[in-house]
Amino acid sequence: MFSPTLLIFLTVFIDLIGFGIVLPLLPSYAASFHVSDAGIGVLVASFSLMQFLLAHWWGRLSDRIGRRPVILVGLAGSALSYLLFALASNFWLLLLSRMVAGGMGATVNVAQAYLADTTTAERRARALGLIGAAFGLGFVIGPALGGIASRWGNAAPGLIASGLTAINFLLAFRWLPEPARITTVGPDPVPVHWSRFNIAFAATACSTIAFTVVYVIFPLEVERSLGLDRHHAAYLFVLLGVVSAVVQGGLIGRLVPRFGERALIIFGSVLLALGLGLLPGAFAMGAAGGGLRLLYLALPLIATGTALIGPSAASIVSQRSPAAEQGRALGMLQSVGAVARFVGPLVAGGIASQAGARAAFYLASGVGAMAGVSAIVGGRQSED
Repeated sequence: MFSPTLLIFLTVFIDLIGFGIVLPLLPSYAASFHVSDAGIGVLVASFSLMQFLLAHWWGRLSDRIGRRPVILVGLAGSALSYLLFALASNFWLLLLSRMVAGGMGATVNVAQAYLADTTTAERRARALGLIGAAFGLGFVIGPALGGIASRWGNAAPGLIASGLTAINFLLAFRWLPEPARITTVGPDPVPVHWSRFNIAFAATACSTIAFTVVYVIFPLEVERSLGLDRHHAAYLFVLLGVVSAVVQGGLIGRLVPRFGERALIIFGSVLLALGLGLLPGAFAMGAAGGGLRLLYLALPLIATGTALIGPSAASIVSQRSPAAEQGRALGMLQSVGAVARFVGPLVAGGIASQAGARAAFYLASGVGAMAGVSAIVGGRQSED
C-alpha cells in the first residue's frame, strides 16, 4: 500500500515531532527548578550519553534480528520518556526522562540502516536525506506544537509528545514491514573499522558539538537578551526546521551527484560557522536594535550548514560499509554524534556559566569550521 521509503519517513517524522515538542522547552523547564546553565548542560548531555552507550548495540541488534523490532522498541521507549517528562515534578525526574529517551532512541540510526538496505548506492544520499528532512519537518511542527501546548502548563507538551509517539508505534506495528535487503555482487566484505569513515566521523563530531549550543544556550538567550518568552523561542526552532527540511528533503539529492559528499561537508561547515558567529551580535543588539533581523539571517545559515553535513556524512559511511553491516556502521556514526551531543552541552553550559553566552557561541563557531577542515585534511590523506 505504501512504499518502504515513505513508511520509514513517516515513522521517523512522527517520532521527531515528539522530540521537537520537548527539546526547545528543556532549558526553561529545567530553569524552573532553579538549575544553573551548567546543570542544563548536564540535562541535555544525559540524552546523548545514553545514546552513545546503546546506539552501536541497537545497530548490531538490528543487523541480527531485523530493523522493524528495534524501531518498534525505540518508539515504545520514546513514548514512555515523554510521559515521564510530563510528570516530572523535580529536576531528577526530568533527568530520568531524558536518560530513558536517549537509551531507547533507536529510531534514527536503525531507520538509516533500513533505507540503506532498500536503496542502491547511487540513490542512498537522497534516501538518507529523507531522514534529515524528517528531522527538519519534526522541528517545524514539534516546536510549534510545544510552544502552543506550553501555554497550558509544563505537562501538556510531554503528554502530547507521548500520545503522538504511542500512535506512531501503533502505525508502525501495523504497516511497517521488515525490509528486503539489497545485496550486490562484489569482493568479500571488509570488516568495519572506524578508520574507513574518518571524514564522516570528524565532520559529524565537529558539526554536532557546534550545533549543541543552539539548544542549550540559544533558548535562554532569546529570553534574556531579546525579551521573548519560551513560546517565541520554540517558534524560532520552526525556522530552523523549515530550512533544514527544504535542504535535506529536496536539495541534497541533487547536490551530492554534482559536487560530492566531501565538498558539501566543507561548504556546510562554512555556513554553520558563519551563522553561529553572528549570534552574539544579534543578542548584543537586542530586539529593539535589530537583533531579530540578524537572528533571522543567522538561523538559516546554521540550518543549511548542518543539513548539508549530516546526510553527506551518513552517505559516506553507508557507501564504505558492507551491506551486511549497515546497521553497525551507521550505529558507529550515531555513537560519534551521541558523544558530540554529550560533550557539546557540557562545554557550552560550562563556558556560558564562566565566560558568558557570547564566548560559548564563538567557540561553537570555531568548532563548526573544524568540520570543513577535517574534510579537507581527510580528503587529501585518502588521495595520498
